[in-house]
This record gives sequence, C-alpha cells and structure tokens, in this order.
Amino acid sequence: MRERLVWAAGLALMGLSVVACSADDEPGTLPDVTPTGTSASAGSPSEPPSGDDPTAQLEAEITTFIQEYDQTVDESWTSREALEQRRSMFADSCVPCLRGYELTERAHNQDLTLVAEFGVIRSVRLDAIDGDLVTFLVVDDVPAGRLVDASGSVVQEFGATIGAQIVYRAQRNSVGEWVIVASDVLSVEEGGAPT
Repeated sequence: MRERLVWAAGLALMGLSVVACSADDEPGTLPDVTPTGTSASAGSPSEPPSGDDPTAQLEAEITTFIQEYDQTVDESWTSREALEQRRSMFADSCVPCLRGYELTERAHNQDLTLVAEFGVIRSVRLDAIDGDLVTFLVVDDVPAGRLVDASGSVVQEFGATIGAQIVYRAQRNSVGEWVIVASDVLSVEEGGAPT
C-alpha cells in the first residue's frame, strides 16, 4: 500500500488533494468500457488484473497513478526535483492540487520542514469513464502534522483526516500519462481542516 505524508489530506480539506498540462497536451483515448462496482485495494502495488476486463485494467492503472502521485507529493517536501515532477502531474484546473504545490514550494523557499507521519490510502475506486476523462474515488487516512521553521517554531498545523473521501478527475495527456484535472473532498469521518 502506498503511503503519503500527513499534510496531503489536511490540504485536501482546504481544497487540495490531488502538475500542469501544457497547451500542447492533448487527451488520449480511453477504452470504451462501462465501469463496474468493484474497487481496487490500495494495500499493495497494483498489478494488472488477469483476464480481458478493460475496466479492471483501467482501475488498476489509475490506482498505480494515484499511488505514484502520492509518493511524489511525499518526496516533494524534501526534493525540488520531486516538486517539479509533482507539478507535471496535475493541470492548472486542479486548484486544490495547485494550492498544495504552492504550499510545498513555500516550504522550500522559507526553509520549513514538514513534521508528519505517513498516511495510508485505503482504497481507489473507478467511478466513471466519460470519453477521455476518468473519475475515481480515493479513501485515505492521514494523521495530524505541522510545518516548522528552522528554530522549531510551528508555522502551520494540519488536523488528521481519517476516512477522507476525495473524488479526482484525470485525463491522459499527449504522451499517454495521466494528469489530474480536478479534485474535491466529499467527506471526512473524523479530524479536521488545517488550523
């Protein structure tokens, strides 16, 4: 199961969660399939399902993509290279993604450190295929965390988000990579927004 840093779900509540399509990024073509009610467990790296079910294969692909995105988000707190990679994984239309990116960029520029435990993606479920767009639901648990400056003073705190349900829309770009175009937090079982 892919883990991610605590801030991600906290920022999701601000309007973040799940980095830019250039003007020449054109959508690819998705298979013509009808989604099922199944969901992929995010408990281990996704492997393509056996058989010829294109919906299950697409769901496994999306699960792998969001796990890779979360890993890149985690790494972006300590690596400018990962921060650049993160920016290539969402479009400007994903305002919550952009806010999270900008907060991480600010942390780099102001020498802030994220003090947080890893979160856990519970599940990923493909909900809809609409032409070249897919909509999927991610459920995750993320404990509380904080940003601190070089002196150890807390600059910003993030409340825990347990059972956060985040809906993402993603689209293939011109080279066949997924790009997040929108995200929205539907609900959280407990915890809260950043303080």
